[in-house]
Amino acid sequence: MPAARLDRLTVPGSYNIQRSHKRKLLSLVLGQCLEQGVRHLTARVDTADLASIHALEEIGFELVDGIQSFRLTLSQAHDTEPSGARLFNPADLPQVMAIGRTAFVFDRFHSDPQLAPSLADRVNENWTRNCCLGISADVALVAEDEGRIASYVACRTDRESRCGSIILIATAGWARGRGMARRASLAALHWFRRQGMEYVEVGTQFRNIPAAGLFQNLGFRLFQTALTFRRTL
Repeated sequence: MPAARLDRLTVPGSYNIQRSHKRKLLSLVLGQCLEQGVRHLTARVDTADLASIHALEEIGFELVDGIQSFRLTLSQAHDTEPSGARLFNPADLPQVMAIGRTAFVFDRFHSDPQLAPSLADRVNENWTRNCCLGISADVALVAEDEGRIASYVACRTDRESRCGSIILIATAGWARGRGMARRASLAALHWFRRQGMEYVEVGTQFRNIPAAGLFQNLGFRLFQTALTFRRTL
Protein backbone atom coordinates (compact mmCIF):
# COMPACT_ATOMS: atom_id res chain seq x y z
CA MET A 1 0.00 0.00 0.00
CA PRO A 2 1.53 3.37 -1.01
CA ALA A 3 2.20 5.31 2.21
CA ALA A 4 3.77 8.64 3.13
CA ARG A 5 4.81 10.59 6.21
CA LEU A 6 4.51 14.32 6.85
CA ASP A 7 7.90 15.29 8.27
CA ARG A 8 7.37 18.98 9.05
CA LEU A 9 4.44 21.35 9.52
CA THR A 10 5.72 24.78 10.57
CA VAL A 11 3.92 28.14 10.48
CA PRO A 12 4.86 31.28 12.49
CA GLY A 13 2.36 33.45 14.29
CA SER A 14 -0.40 33.11 16.84
CA TYR A 15 -2.39 29.96 17.48
CA ASN A 16 -5.27 31.09 15.25
CA ILE A 17 -2.95 32.05 12.38
CA GLN A 18 -1.05 28.78 12.64
CA ARG A 19 -4.21 26.69 12.77
CA SER A 20 -5.69 28.38 9.70
CA HIS A 21 -2.53 28.22 7.57
CA LYS A 22 -1.69 24.67 8.62
CA ARG A 23 -5.17 23.56 7.61
CA LYS A 24 -4.60 25.07 4.15
CA LEU A 25 -1.16 23.48 3.84
CA LEU A 26 -2.56 20.11 4.82
CA SER A 27 -5.27 20.41 2.17
CA LEU A 28 -2.54 20.98 -0.45
CA VAL A 29 -0.57 18.01 0.84
CA LEU A 30 -3.63 15.75 0.69
CA GLY A 31 -4.26 16.80 -2.90
CA GLN A 32 -0.68 15.95 -3.89
CA CYS A 33 -0.87 12.62 -2.09
CA LEU A 34 -4.07 11.72 -3.92
CA GLU A 35 -2.45 12.58 -7.26
CA GLN A 36 0.47 10.28 -6.43
CA GLY A 37 -1.71 7.40 -5.28
CA VAL A 38 -0.82 7.60 -1.58
CA ARG A 39 -3.37 5.75 0.54
CA HIS A 40 -1.93 6.06 4.07
CA LEU A 41 -0.50 9.35 5.38
CA THR A 42 0.91 9.83 8.91
CA ALA A 43 2.07 12.89 10.83
CA ARG A 44 3.78 13.07 14.24
CA VAL A 45 3.61 16.31 16.22
CA ASP A 46 4.68 17.47 19.66
CA THR A 47 1.95 17.16 22.28
CA ALA A 48 2.25 20.92 22.98
CA ASP A 49 1.61 21.87 19.32
CA LEU A 50 -2.14 22.40 19.63
CA ALA A 51 -2.40 24.32 16.35
CA SER A 52 -1.07 21.32 14.42
CA ILE A 53 -3.14 18.85 16.42
CA HIS A 54 -6.39 20.72 15.81
CA ALA A 55 -5.60 21.39 12.12
CA LEU A 56 -4.88 17.69 11.57
CA GLU A 57 -8.16 16.72 13.25
CA GLU A 58 -10.12 19.26 11.21
CA ILE A 59 -8.74 17.89 7.95
CA GLY A 60 -9.71 14.32 8.82
CA PHE A 61 -6.61 12.87 10.50
CA GLU A 62 -7.17 10.48 13.41
CA LEU A 63 -5.02 9.89 16.48
CA VAL A 64 -3.44 6.41 16.45
CA ASP A 65 -0.36 6.57 18.66
CA GLY A 66 1.54 8.43 21.37
CA ILE A 67 5.33 8.43 21.70
CA GLN A 68 7.56 9.20 24.68
CA SER A 69 11.17 9.97 23.79
CA PHE A 70 14.16 9.41 26.08
CA ARG A 71 17.72 10.74 25.95
CA LEU A 72 20.93 9.53 27.55
CA THR A 73 24.18 11.48 27.93
CA LEU A 74 26.83 8.83 27.33
CA SER A 75 29.46 10.53 29.49
CA GLN A 76 27.16 10.07 32.49
CA ALA A 77 26.49 6.37 31.83
CA HIS A 78 28.61 3.40 32.79
CA ASP A 79 30.35 1.86 29.76
CA THR A 80 29.85 -1.89 29.59
CA GLU A 81 30.52 -4.26 26.72
CA PRO A 82 28.10 -7.08 27.49
CA SER A 83 28.93 -10.67 26.70
CA GLY A 84 26.60 -12.56 24.41
CA ALA A 85 26.02 -9.59 22.09
CA ARG A 86 27.63 -8.84 18.74
CA LEU A 87 27.16 -7.16 15.39
CA PHE A 88 24.52 -8.60 13.07
CA ASN A 89 25.73 -10.75 10.19
CA PRO A 90 23.72 -11.82 7.12
CA ALA A 91 23.27 -15.37 8.42
CA ASP A 92 21.20 -13.93 11.29
CA LEU A 93 18.57 -12.43 8.98
CA PRO A 94 15.93 -15.21 9.11
CA GLN A 95 15.93 -15.30 12.92
CA VAL A 96 15.91 -11.52 13.27
CA MET A 97 13.09 -11.09 10.75
CA ALA A 98 11.05 -13.70 12.61
CA ILE A 99 11.41 -11.61 15.77
CA GLY A 100 10.46 -8.44 13.89
CA ARG A 101 7.37 -10.13 12.48
CA THR A 102 6.03 -11.24 15.88
CA ALA A 103 7.48 -9.04 18.63
CA PHE A 104 5.69 -5.72 18.10
CA VAL A 105 2.25 -5.17 19.62
CA PHE A 106 2.29 -1.55 20.86
CA ASP A 107 3.45 0.14 17.61
CA ARG A 108 1.45 2.62 15.54
CA PHE A 109 0.71 0.04 12.85
CA HIS A 110 -0.92 -2.44 15.22
CA SER A 111 -2.86 0.35 16.95
CA ASP A 112 -4.26 1.62 13.63
CA PRO A 113 -7.77 0.15 13.14
CA GLN A 114 -7.44 0.69 9.38
CA LEU A 115 -4.58 -1.84 9.16
CA ALA A 116 -5.03 -5.57 9.60
CA PRO A 117 -2.73 -7.14 12.23
CA SER A 118 -1.15 -9.35 9.54
CA LEU A 119 -0.26 -6.26 7.50
CA ALA A 120 1.21 -4.56 10.59
CA ASP A 121 3.32 -7.67 11.18
CA ARG A 122 4.67 -7.52 7.61
CA VAL A 123 5.45 -3.83 7.90
CA ASN A 124 7.56 -4.43 11.01
CA GLU A 125 9.22 -7.44 9.41
CA ASN A 126 10.22 -5.37 6.38
CA TRP A 127 11.34 -2.48 8.59
CA THR A 128 13.54 -4.91 10.51
CA ARG A 129 15.02 -6.26 7.28
CA ASN A 130 15.76 -2.75 6.01
CA CYS A 131 17.51 -1.89 9.28
CA CYS A 132 19.65 -5.03 9.12
CA LEU A 133 20.59 -4.38 5.48
CA GLY A 134 21.70 -0.80 6.19
CA ILE A 135 18.77 0.91 4.49
CA SER A 136 16.94 2.27 7.54
CA ALA A 137 19.78 2.06 10.07
CA ASP A 138 23.57 2.20 10.16
CA VAL A 139 24.05 -1.04 12.07
CA ALA A 140 22.16 -3.80 13.86
CA LEU A 141 23.36 -5.75 16.88
CA VAL A 142 22.03 -9.01 18.28
CA ALA A 143 21.96 -10.63 21.72
CA GLU A 144 22.18 -14.41 21.87
CA ASP A 145 20.83 -16.89 24.40
CA GLU A 146 20.96 -20.68 24.23
CA GLY A 147 22.62 -20.44 20.81
CA ARG A 148 19.75 -18.47 19.27
CA ILE A 149 19.13 -14.81 18.47
CA ALA A 150 17.10 -13.58 21.43
CA SER A 151 16.98 -9.82 20.83
CA TYR A 152 18.14 -7.25 18.32
CA VAL A 153 18.63 -3.50 18.20
CA ALA A 154 19.03 -1.20 15.17
CA CYS A 155 21.11 1.99 15.49
CA ARG A 156 21.63 5.16 13.49
CA THR A 157 24.10 8.01 14.01
CA ASP A 158 24.06 11.71 13.22
CA ARG A 159 27.71 12.71 12.94
CA GLU A 160 26.94 16.44 12.87
CA SER A 161 24.97 16.51 16.12
CA ARG A 162 26.90 13.54 17.59
CA CYS A 163 23.60 12.00 18.58
CA GLY A 164 22.75 8.35 18.09
CA SER A 165 19.27 6.90 17.75
CA ILE A 166 17.92 3.47 18.59
CA ILE A 167 15.54 2.85 15.69
CA LEU A 168 14.16 -0.55 16.64
CA ILE A 169 14.57 -2.97 19.52
CA ALA A 170 12.73 -6.24 19.93
CA THR A 171 12.98 -9.54 21.80
CA ALA A 172 11.78 -13.01 20.83
CA GLY A 173 8.79 -14.23 22.82
CA TRP A 174 10.64 -17.23 24.22
CA ALA A 175 13.47 -14.99 25.53
CA ARG A 176 11.45 -12.35 27.37
CA GLY A 177 12.18 -11.89 31.04
CA ARG A 178 15.81 -12.96 30.65
CA GLY A 179 17.38 -9.52 30.28
CA MET A 180 17.99 -9.90 26.55
CA ALA A 181 16.67 -6.44 25.62
CA ARG A 182 18.95 -4.93 28.24
CA ARG A 183 21.90 -6.88 26.85
CA ALA A 184 21.19 -5.68 23.32
CA SER A 185 20.72 -2.09 24.55
CA LEU A 186 24.05 -2.10 26.40
CA ALA A 187 25.73 -3.39 23.26
CA ALA A 188 24.18 -0.52 21.32
CA LEU A 189 25.39 2.07 23.86
CA HIS A 190 28.89 0.59 23.71
CA TRP A 191 28.80 0.82 19.90
CA PHE A 192 27.57 4.44 19.99
CA ARG A 193 30.50 5.39 22.22
CA ARG A 194 32.93 3.87 19.74
CA GLN A 195 31.33 6.02 17.03
CA GLY A 196 31.99 9.21 19.01
CA MET A 197 28.38 9.94 19.91
CA GLU A 198 27.66 12.15 22.92
CA TYR A 199 23.94 11.39 23.27
CA VAL A 200 21.55 8.57 22.46
CA GLU A 201 17.82 8.95 21.89
CA VAL A 202 15.07 6.35 21.77
CA GLY A 203 11.30 6.45 21.62
CA THR A 204 8.53 4.09 22.64
CA GLN A 205 4.74 4.18 22.84
CA PHE A 206 2.97 5.67 25.86
CA ARG A 207 1.52 2.27 26.70
CA ASN A 208 4.77 0.33 26.34
CA ILE A 209 5.56 0.49 30.05
CA PRO A 210 8.18 -2.32 30.01
CA ALA A 211 10.26 -0.55 27.34
CA ALA A 212 10.04 2.78 29.16
CA GLY A 213 11.18 1.08 32.36
CA LEU A 214 14.13 -0.53 30.57
CA PHE A 215 15.35 2.77 29.16
CA GLN A 216 14.99 4.57 32.49
CA ASN A 217 16.89 1.79 34.25
CA LEU A 218 19.69 2.29 31.74
CA GLY A 219 19.87 5.99 32.66
CA PHE A 220 17.70 7.51 29.92
CA ARG A 221 15.52 10.46 30.86
CA LEU A 222 12.23 11.54 29.28
CA PHE A 223 12.60 14.73 27.24
CA GLN A 224 9.74 14.83 24.72
CA THR A 225 6.28 13.48 23.97
CA ALA A 226 4.49 13.38 20.63
CA LEU A 227 1.25 12.20 19.03
CA THR A 228 0.89 10.31 15.76
CA PHE A 229 -2.05 11.00 13.45
CA ARG A 230 -3.15 9.07 10.38
CA ARG A 231 -5.33 9.85 7.39
CA THR A 232 -6.43 7.20 4.91
CA LEU A 233 -7.09 8.33 1.36
